[in-house]
Amino acid sequence: MNSYLIVLFLHFVGMAALFIGYGLEWTASTLLRGATTAGEARSWLRIYRASLPVSGPGLLLLILTGFYMAGVNNLTKAGWVIATLIGIVLALVIGFGMLLPRFKKLRAALPAEGTAALGGEALSLVKDPVIPTLIRIRTMLAIGIVYLMTAKTPLVPSLVVLLATIGLGVILAAPAWSRGGK
Repeated sequence: MNSYLIVLFLHFVGMAALFIGYGLEWTASTLLRGATTAGEARSWLRIYRASLPVSGPGLLLLILTGFYMAGVNNLTKAGWVIATLIGIVLALVIGFGMLLPRFKKLRAALPAEGTAALGGEALSLVKDPVIPTLIRIRTMLAIGIVYLMTAKTPLVPSLVVLLATIGLGVILAAPAWSRGGK
């Protein structure tokens, strides 16, 4: 077996890990919005936290193996590769720049112990529709990147695909923006 096939296999393993982690985030963000007590909110936040050790290494493996394969195949200037890098950077900004601060703020707003009913700031943070929206956008971006790797489109159509997947993420988050939506 040659080294390229091993790297390709590892790329697929990274993709599986990323989507498992993103699936856990999607589930946790949906269930978190239904939390009515601090104990419930902490439980769903634990699921979100469990996603990070799965999706983080998966993304790192995807990036490393992707760079290797793009270099070996002399594709570093291909439109879909450039768009993929833009999508990855955008997903990282969403995760580290927008989601993590919101989750830290939410954890800080929860009572340290107990199962008291949520109220005030904690309740509004649990119901925050921005969290599921960002998670859905990031997941759809990842799916769009998989499409780009399959279709290998030029730059402009690749950017259109990324914009379309962002739009799809917003559409999938619409229930979170409706009154009482989950």
